[in-house]
Amino acid sequence: MRVEIQGARKRFGHVVALRGVDVYIPAGGRVALVGPNGSGKSTLIRTLLGLIDYQGSVLLDGRSPYDDRVELASKLAYVPQVAPALSATVDEVVRLISATRALDPEEIARVAALFELDLALAGAQPFKNLSGGMKQKLLLSAAFAARPRLLVLDEPTASLDVRAREQFFSLCNQLDAEVTVLLCSHRVEELRHLATRVIALEDGRVSFDGPAEQYLQHAAAAVVVAHV
Repeated sequence: MRVEIQGARKRFGHVVALRGVDVYIPAGGRVALVGPNGSGKSTLIRTLLGLIDYQGSVLLDGRSPYDDRVELASKLAYVPQVAPALSATVDEVVRLISATRALDPEEIARVAALFELDLALAGAQPFKNLSGGMKQKLLLSAAFAARPRLLVLDEPTASLDVRAREQFFSLCNQLDAEVTVLLCSHRVEELRHLATRVIALEDGRVSFDGPAEQYLQHAAAAVVVAHV
């Protein structure tokens, strides 16, 4: 999915979250979105997901994520950093996702099994009672099973064990070449495995847009200087 952002601005009362962001990501881009708290990352993600309106131009394959959010929703998948506190059981969550996205529940179960998560055993448990790792595995399974055109991942391996993390990277490597991945992470491992490009935000503006390796080199150099 192609992402085109020109002059994106967003204000919440007196707080300016985005100050004229310009970004172009071709279909199949593997991009890490980084920046400190308050830099505008969350606002930009919410804009792309069609959750908030904005000023400027934001297009996904030529369509507005806000005006055309119903039509685009089936092509997007988002895995949040903090899982929602759902009282519904795992079975109910899976059925809801499957019905909403016209998915076979068995496809979610198949991906979950790759993460060593048995949905049959966990089915009766309230989602909110699952461990952090189990919640993340379920949300990732649903996202991969949906076969999105734009996959947005916010700190996706934070609660995963080593084997689940390796499976996650494997599934990312198997994504169709036209699937665009937007990764929000500060983990060097994730950036090295998943991103070929880094876009850094600071105070609502793009402060860096370039190759991931160049960004990582700059970051490593800054750490060395800070400890001198």
